[in-house]
Formats: sequence, structure tokens, C-alpha cells
Amino acid sequence: MKKIILLILLFHPSLILAQKSFYINPFSNSYWLGVGGGVTYVLSDFSKSQPEFYSRGEFEYYFESLSKGIFGIKLAGGYGSLHGKSSSPILIGSPLRNSTDFLTYFLDGYAGLTYLLNFDGVSPYLTIGGYSSYWYKVLDERRNNAYDTKRNITIGFFGETGLKIKLADGLTLNLSGTFNYPNTDEIDGRVNSKKDLYLTGLAGFSIYFGGVKDSDKDGVIDRFDLCPNTPFGVKVNEFGCPIVKDSDGDGVDDDIDKCPNTPRGVVVDKYGCPLDSDGDGIPDFQDRCPGTPVGFPVDDKGCPLDSDKDGVIDPFDECPDTPPNVRVNDKGCPLDSDGDGVPDYLDKCPDTQLNIEVDETGCPKEQKSEKEETFFVLQGMTTFEAGKSVLTESAKQELKKLAELMKKYPDSKWRIEGHTDSQGSSAFNKKLSQERADAVKKYLINLGVSGENLVAEGMGEDYPIADNKTEEGRQKNRRVVITKIK
Repeated sequence: MKKIILLILLFHPSLILAQKSFYINPFSNSYWLGVGGGVTYVLSDFSKSQPEFYSRGEFEYYFESLSKGIFGIKLAGGYGSLHGKSSSPILIGSPLRNSTDFLTYFLDGYAGLTYLLNFDGVSPYLTIGGYSSYWYKVLDERRNNAYDTKRNITIGFFGETGLKIKLADGLTLNLSGTFNYPNTDEIDGRVNSKKDLYLTGLAGFSIYFGGVKDSDKDGVIDRFDLCPNTPFGVKVNEFGCPIVKDSDGDGVDDDIDKCPNTPRGVVVDKYGCPLDSDGDGIPDFQDRCPGTPVGFPVDDKGCPLDSDKDGVIDPFDECPDTPPNVRVNDKGCPLDSDGDGVPDYLDKCPDTQLNIEVDETGCPKEQKSEKEETFFVLQGMTTFEAGKSVLTESAKQELKKLAELMKKYPDSKWRIEGHTDSQGSSAFNKKLSQERADAVKKYLINLGVSGENLVAEGMGEDYPIADNKTEEGRQKNRRVVITKIK
């Protein structure tokens, strides 16, 4: 069928509109039903007209058209009244009498030819035709009853002009005015050389159906559209097919493509941009986590951020700086299996019982007295030469005994602290205490103690054990303390 239509369009010149989509009036082959109401105004032998009511129903049919203008037929019937007055009595009727008022009721019928211009929202039209049927009676105002009653049928012609205003698909508001020439001078009850006329003004509604459809709104009706599902806004040729200029091949014309360099095969929206279903800023074709909740920060792959790579994403990670390869709980914090406050990856004693105080390595703290911790103290003037870090012979003898003890504990660690009295400057005393602690350490190493097990530190004058104001107190403060620390 589409091939036949294509051949017709190609070889029938009247159907070709150069550089423009094929057009057919959308009211073509449409049927209309309408109702309306309004007022009448009579021109008769009575000098004044009193507006009266009028109501009408109508049927219309429009033929096919390839332009804005379209022809149709109209059939209509109405019911109303005409009312005229005069300031002075007028001779009417037979037998002769005078009247200042008449009121005529009538039924009428129309058959006419309509020409309508379709401008989508507003469509003006003109109708001409004939045939009117009237039934009327003349009332005498002064006697307040019917003086003369007649039934008569006349044939005349009419002209109508109006507007159809589109309210929705299939519904219009109608505004019109009609000129009626009934071809009689008897509708006011008085015969004269002057023919009676009347006008009507109407407002109403029409529903219509049938016609032609343009489902994809591309300006080419479905009947002649070879591409009936063209996206909205895409330019088409006279056959309703897109005039394609699609550089990235995503199906969206370059004129409306906001993402003109989309990779081939990527699903896009109506603007030609890759879909981003979860709204995280990473298009679906690159998103490895397509269901990310709204508001979550994501990485360049569209997955929620996990800065420390522990498997718990940042929004839920209570310990965001966990070291690499450390096992964590569901809150992102390092596991502490024995609950001692030291995480497993630092815990050297992973099975500590509950409520046991531990050190920074997770092992129970040893409760040792100062006597047990402190193994040796060199004290007094006989330890070093005055103001120097040179060991005396008596100090060396004592250190030899200590070295033998240390060798019995090859895995133990020892701390060597140098202390001074308060004589001299603080900086000098600090330096001197460090040199004396280093001297002891060096001597013990020479005696065979491992240097890796020894830590030497000068404490200066900051930790006195006696009063520096007396000579006896100062002698006690000048000391070297050696402590087993592991």
C-alpha cells in the first residue's frame, strides 16, 4: 500500500509540494454535530425590533482538500421567535384592525454550502443556501390575545458567517451570524411591498469525528506518511520521513542533538544525550553501578565512593581511613575480635580475655614493681669523671656484672637513662646526660650485649630523685638508670 502511495505522490504533480511536507486539510472527510443558541432581530413593517430567543441544531460534512480552504455541506434546523413594535398603531390583518405589536413563532430548516479556512486554532467560514419553513401567529398587544393565527411555509435563502474555535481535538466553540431572507412579507401580519427580513446571532459547540490523523505531528497525515513514528520536532520530507543529518548515528537529528558525539550504539534520550537512569552523572553505558541511590557521591565508574577500599562505601563508613587489606565490620571499622580495644591487625595477642587491661599491642600489661623493672643504677661521683661522659673504672666493673645478666636474656630490651643534677644550664645538662647514656650503651655493646636491645636517652636535670640544694641530693640525682622494658 505504501508503495502505491509513493508512486501516486511521485507522478501526480498536484500532490507535490516542493521543500515542504505533503499537506492535506485535517478536516477532510470529517463529520460534525453541533448545537447552539442565541437571539433574533427582525426588520419588518414595525419600526422597532425586540430581541427574542433562537436555538438550532446542525450537521456538517467536509470534503477532502489539499489546502487550508475546504468545502462542506450544512443541514440545520431551528426554533425561535420574532418580535416587533411600533410607537403608533399599524393597520394589519383582515378584517382591518390596528396593532402596535406582533410576535411570531417559527420553525426553520437550512441546507447550504460552506467554505472554511483551517488555521488550526481558529477557522472562519461562510455558508450560503436556502429553504426555510415557518409557522407563525400574530398577537395583539392591546387585547393581550391572538388576533390572527396562520400556518404558512415559505422558501427563501440565507447567508451565514462565523468562526470555529478549537477547544480540543474533536471539539470547537462556534460563533456565527445569519442573514435570513424568507421571501415573504407576512411574518409580521401586515402585507406591504417591503419584504420582511431577520438576523440571528448564535453561540454553540460542535463535536467532529472522522477526518484525517497525523499521529506523529510531523505535518504529514497518517494516510500518506511513510514514516509514521517520526520523533517530535524532527524535520521531514513530503513523505513524512526524517531529513536525516545525524552525525553520531543516534537517531536524533543534529539540529536538536545536544550531545552530538555520542558513541555508536548508546541509548539516548530525545535530546540525543546518553541515558543516566540513576542520575549520578555517569551515563548508563559507562555506569557499572546503575542503581546508585540519589545523592550518593560516585567515582568515574558510577559506583559509590569507597575511599579506603575496605568494601564499605563512604556514606556508611564510620572509619574512612582504614589501612589497605584490613578486615572491617559492616561499619567500615577494623575488626577487634577479642574486644580489647586494639584492632586485629595491630593485636599481637588476639585472644585476650575480657576485662584484661592491655597495652598498645593488645597484650596484657605486666604489673611490675619499680624494683623488678629497674635492674641497675649507677650513681654518685665515682660513675663518671667530673663534667664528662668518661666512665670510671669502678663503673666499668659494675657494668661488666650487668652485661653478664643481660646476655642471659638475649630477647630482652633495655632502656638506659642518663640523669644530672641542676648545676649548669639545662641545655648543657641535657647534652651531658645523653652523652653519658650513650657511653654506657657503647660499653655494654663492647662487652657483647646486642645494640638492637639497647635504647639510650638523656633526661637532663628534669627528673630529680632528691633535693638539688644539698650535695648529698645532687649526688643521688647524678645517675644512670638501666631498666628492662621487655
